[in-house]
Formats: sequence, C-alpha cells, structure tokens
Amino acid sequence: MSLRDTKKAPTEKTKEGAVLDPHEEIFDPHEEISDESEMTGKASPFVYLLVICVCVGGFLFGYDTGVISGALTLLHDEFNMTSVEKELVVGGTTFGAIFGGFFAGILSDRFGRKLLVIVSSVIFIAGALILALAPNYGVLLFGRVVVGLAVGIASMIVPVYVSELSPKNIRGRLTTLNTLVITFGQVMAYVMNIAFASVPNGWRYMFGVAGIPALFQFVIMPFLPESPRRLIAIGKLDEAKLAIRKIYGDSVTDRFIDREVKLIDDDIHVCRSGSFKDFLHKDNFMPLMIACILQAAQQLSGFNAAMYYAATILQMAGFRSNEGATSVAIIVAATNMVFTAVAITVIDKVGRRKMLLFTMIGMIAGLIALGATFAAQQGFVTLQPTCGGYSDNCARCVLDNACGWSISQNICISQEGQLADIFQSATGCPAQSRDTAITGVLLTFLIVYVACYALGLGYIPWLAQAEMFPMSIRGKANGIATAVNWICNLAISTSFLSLTEAVTAAGTFWFYAGLSIVLWLMLIRLMPETAGKSLEEIHEYFLKI
Repeated sequence: MSLRDTKKAPTEKTKEGAVLDPHEEIFDPHEEISDESEMTGKASPFVYLLVICVCVGGFLFGYDTGVISGALTLLHDEFNMTSVEKELVVGGTTFGAIFGGFFAGILSDRFGRKLLVIVSSVIFIAGALILALAPNYGVLLFGRVVVGLAVGIASMIVPVYVSELSPKNIRGRLTTLNTLVITFGQVMAYVMNIAFASVPNGWRYMFGVAGIPALFQFVIMPFLPESPRRLIAIGKLDEAKLAIRKIYGDSVTDRFIDREVKLIDDDIHVCRSGSFKDFLHKDNFMPLMIACILQAAQQLSGFNAAMYYAATILQMAGFRSNEGATSVAIIVAATNMVFTAVAITVIDKVGRRKMLLFTMIGMIAGLIALGATFAAQQGFVTLQPTCGGYSDNCARCVLDNACGWSISQNICISQEGQLADIFQSATGCPAQSRDTAITGVLLTFLIVYVACYALGLGYIPWLAQAEMFPMSIRGKANGIATAVNWICNLAISTSFLSLTEAVTAAGTFWFYAGLSIVLWLMLIRLMPETAGKSLEEIHEYFLKI
C-alpha cells in the first residue's frame, strides 16, 4: 500500500514550509481503503493456493542460501578445496542471483509473472539435480550458479507476483509471511545439514532435497492465474476481471471489480511516467542514496558471512566435528527467524529510525565482542606457509587443515606422515580451563549479533525503501537498491575466508564492525522516520536536508 493512502500525520497542521524532523516519530497505523463489498468479502480457495506458493518460493530462497553452511565442510573433504575455491562455491549462488534478478526484472513485463515463477521452479529443480549428482568441483560450481539464477528470479518475482494477486486485506500479511518463510527455509537447511552430516555423501542429499518443494511449486503454479496487473498492461481486460474474480470469489460486486481494474490501469500509467532522469532531482536522489546505504549496511555488516559460514565459524571457535558445528549453527538460523518475527510485530510501534539505529549499536557491539573473543582464543596469527609458523598456538594451528597438534612435542606440526602423533579431541587441542568460558562467550555474542541484525538491518531496509519513493520511480529505485544488496553480498561471501587468513578471525569481525560504524554514522545523519508519514512530508524532508 502506498504512503499516499496513509492518514495525514499531525505535522501537517503546522504552518506551511515546516521541515519534517527525521527524529520525530508518529505512529499512525496503515489502513486499507476498500468499499463495503471488499470489507464483507471472504477469501476464496485460490488465496490458500497463493499462500502455499508464497511459502514454497520463500522457502526455496532461504533453503538454498542456508544449506551451504553445513555442506561446506563435507565438500572440503570430498574435493579438497582451497579457501578461494570454497568462497567461489559459496559466492556462486549470489553471483547467479545478480543475473537472475536482473533478467527477471526485464522479462517479467514481457512474459508475465506466472511464467517466470514456473521457470524459477524448473531452474531450482535443475540446480538441485546438478548439485546432487556433481562428479567434480567444476560441475559443483556450475550447479551453485544455476541455483543462484533461480534464487535471483524468486527473490525478485515472487514478492511482486504475490503483491499483485493478494486481496488488499491480507496483502501485508502475505508479504510478512514471505519474509518469515525465508528465515524458516534457512532453519530447515540447517536441520537437513544435521540430518545428513554423518551420512555417506550427505552433501548430495542436502542439495538434492531442495528439488522436492520446487517440484511441488511447479505442479501447483498452473492453477494460479496471471497477475491482473500484467493482464491489464497488455490490454486483456476481460481476463484481468476473471483473475480478480478468482482472487475475491463471489463476495465482491462487478462494480468493485471494475473499480479495481481502473485503479490498476491508472497506477500503470503513473509508473510508466517515471524515468531514470527523475533521480537527478534531490527529493528522489536522496532517498535512493539512503536506500542504497541501507542495503549496503545490511550486507557489509557480515551477517551473510555468518549464515554461509556458520559451521566454519563455529569450527574456528572449537567445534571441530562437522556434526557438532552444524548442530550449534542451527541456533544462528533459529535466532534470525525468531527475532525477525519480533521485528515485524513491534516495528510500527517503535519506529523505523529508532529501531534501526539502536539495533545497529547492539550489532556493532556484538561484532567487536566476537573479534575480542577470537583474539583471546587464537591471538593474531595469520595463515602461515608452514605448520611450524603457528608455534605453540594450538587454536590457530588446528584451523589449518594441513596441521595438527603434536602430542610428543607440544607444538604445531604437519599431519602428513605423523597422524599417530596428532592430538585427537573434539577441539583438536589439549583442554584448558578457559575453553568453556571462551566458547560460551563467543556463542552468546554471536546470538546477540544475529538478534540485533534481525531486529534492524535484516528487515528495515526492505520496508523503508518501499516507503520513500513515489510510485512513478519506485520500481526503478528498488531495482537499483537491490542490485547494491546483491553486489555487496557477493563481495562479503567471496572474501570471508581469505580475510580470516589475511587478518585473522578477530580482524575480520572488527573490519565488519568498522564498516558498520561508518554506515551507522551516515544513517544517523540521513535516515528519516517514515512510519506514519505521508509521501509529501518525506519529500519535503529530502528537499530540506
């Protein structure tokens, strides 16, 4: 729903020309505008099919971005990958998603939303099969890029398709449901990681399972109509009316359907009136810059590194076995899901600006504390050319797959030809009195970091950018901001392991904290409070800053 439909905020009673204070918060719940026929209408059976479609699309998005965490250590054992090769496998999906989202945006207006959702489910199935049957590293990497194409299409087209098909009175709930189901998909990815961690070739099952919900989506999609907006855009008004009838059932009048068609047609003409030249105006350029900063902050905080490499990070923390690291890593995904639900519940009451800035402080504190904990455990020893370079630093020694801790010499040695002398335990190092405390502190701050992210940066950038632009340029602005998100995601996912080797785990988390501090300072200056504000008030603010 557009901000134009919200009630006028109290600030409109002030004298003309008053500047909108970005710190001021006005809570005015959004109200849906509908005629009596819609108010009394009941959801048709189609709506429930729509919910299933939302769940499957969001689930696949979350699952395929989360499953790599537990699969990565198994893939290393299978293909003996270097750190760069691991980063490419992780980043392959993000790389594919950049192109998938880009082409989905171009092709959706030409071929329609429904066809692209079907195409994405086919690509999901193909990607799952390629990954499950991959005989070598090259095919594995190709499969990750293929899955990324599907993730990019789904991330762009499913929310659009849902918003254009949903009855007004449940549109917001379905959009919220999509966000929650993405995080649920990540949790289920961790569950599958645990289930197949000890199974021979378990990583093949982890990837292959994703084909099942994709096949289900492929089967149900033919029963859903094309988006009414798409049908109206290409002049098929009668088919559009039938689609709207299918959405609302028999509880709405023909007059209501005619009104919906006219509203959609008017909106299409408004959207077509915008161009990229409009971003040269300050009241459009400033919100675009803020939207891009928000999306950059979301990724440069390092959260997706924590998701993609959760099991690897926990192995750095002392959980040497893949099963143990993956089992604990599910806490990360579950925390993200729970606190995303909390954010959705309280966001309108607290306000976007306040919630974002305060949770970023907690997130930055969590990153700094994580770095300090890793520093206390491993010191500041970077990747060494030989095992002897780690000397008596066992915690750093065992992170190098070629090295192990010598029982007889009590130093770091090469494992080659000396396995009998390598210390064997859950951590790979002799027990120390502080081990439990360090692990407990690390897990605590990891949870704090993830929780603060989910409450703020995980949800607010998408919400705020939908509220800052007029309809005529909203699609173009969202496309630019989303591209920034995927590009920053790719940069983080393909550099995490190399960073930990170059500047240590502590240095990596402090680097993310430093980037977040810079972006937080920028958002203090620029981020307005958009909750309860009219679009005109927001524009006035952007003209004055």
